[in-house]
Amino acid sequence: MANTDPCDPRPSDSEYRSTRRMADGPTLTLTPFHVAGIAFLFVGFALALYQGLQAFELVPQVSWITWTHIHFVTIGAFTQLLFGTLPQLTARKLEQPGPSATAIKAVFLGLNGAVLLAWYGRAFGEPLWFDIGLGTIWLLTGWLFAVVLLMVRRSDGGRARDPTIGFYLLSPFVYQIGLTFAFGLYSHGWDVPGGWYGLREAHVHANAWGFLGLAAIGTLYDLFPRLVDAELYSDRLKRYSFPLFALGIVPLVVGPVLGMGKTVTAIGLVLYAAGYVLYIYTLAQTYRAGTPSGTALSVLVAQLWILGPASFAPFILFGIPLGIPEPWIETGALHFFFLGWALPVALAGSLLVARSLEWDPETVCGDDREDRVDGLVPTDRLPMVVGRGSVLAWNLAVLAVGIGFFYQDQPWSALLHGSGFAVLLGFWGYYLFKIIEQRWAVRSRASPA
Repeated sequence: MANTDPCDPRPSDSEYRSTRRMADGPTLTLTPFHVAGIAFLFVGFALALYQGLQAFELVPQVSWITWTHIHFVTIGAFTQLLFGTLPQLTARKLEQPGPSATAIKAVFLGLNGAVLLAWYGRAFGEPLWFDIGLGTIWLLTGWLFAVVLLMVRRSDGGRARDPTIGFYLLSPFVYQIGLTFAFGLYSHGWDVPGGWYGLREAHVHANAWGFLGLAAIGTLYDLFPRLVDAELYSDRLKRYSFPLFALGIVPLVVGPVLGMGKTVTAIGLVLYAAGYVLYIYTLAQTYRAGTPSGTALSVLVAQLWILGPASFAPFILFGIPLGIPEPWIETGALHFFFLGWALPVALAGSLLVARSLEWDPETVCGDDREDRVDGLVPTDRLPMVVGRGSVLAWNLAVLAVGIGFFYQDQPWSALLHGSGFAVLLGFWGYYLFKIIEQRWAVRSRASPA
């Protein structure tokens, strides 16, 4: 029987087929995680600004600034946004109920308390507090994995076989492995064949390429086409890429711990990179087939930087000299990933969150349905911050910062690094301003006259 209830969010089969790009299920809801994620971006911006002033000796030196401002964007903002969004996106795809509001609030309080404890313990040399905070984050990540797994077990087989669901399951699972390695890095000093540096490399691979990378890839496979108002270029390539990512991330994490970079890690790198080539090609072809926008272009170009560290890996794994100390290469490559990939994706996602997550579930069937936003990407009035020239300037600045790290013993490195960082901070601050502006505009429209 046809569905005739105008307030029932479930479309008919014909409506589902005709509006596939517009909506896949009920609207997403703003959670405290999203608010905290944007707040972490603000704090990360302030810390990055301080680090820039610190480099020119304009403010007192603080040893934990670099570690903190990177982790506040990646582990802070990204983790918050993923905890708030992954359960909802999974529920939409599988047509299953998500976690209760009570569970969301409890996990939110636990996660943010744990992040602060872990930061305090790491920044001020208190291993007990670090262990308590990190252990709590580990347990709550297990909760996220269990939530997705439970929805998969309850759903029909066809929907659960979607590669995006595979990315959503694998992401928190690998994150738990990366968090486990952090115990050995900062508070217990594990003795592993790969040594401390191998443990750190495995930790970065698991958290960056595993947790953040896999979750973002699965989400962008679904949402990027809506940024350009097009269908995904190839569902087949999407299906082919997932096993390459899944098989690649395991040796990428295990290899450094075992000290087997030339064999195990190298195999993982090849597999992961192969999956990533299919992924980038699919997104690029989707972009070409759709309606270009600055936001979509920024997100697309940012995807190239996730493999920034990988471009130097063969030289390090096989001992090919580049004339640059390895610690400098690692620092520069890490900033390629952090500033080139993680930050643009986090800022673009936060901008969409500020615009899209505007409706309380009880009001989505109100009188103003023409303004309703289905999902994370609005079907109209897509918010814009950057254009093509801005995207070019951002990525040239990322390159300048990385080169500044590579050649930090040269007299010109400070100028290159400083100018690139200034450009990035300018765009970062402007993004934050537009995020607040978008949210304020949403609140103003929602307020009664």
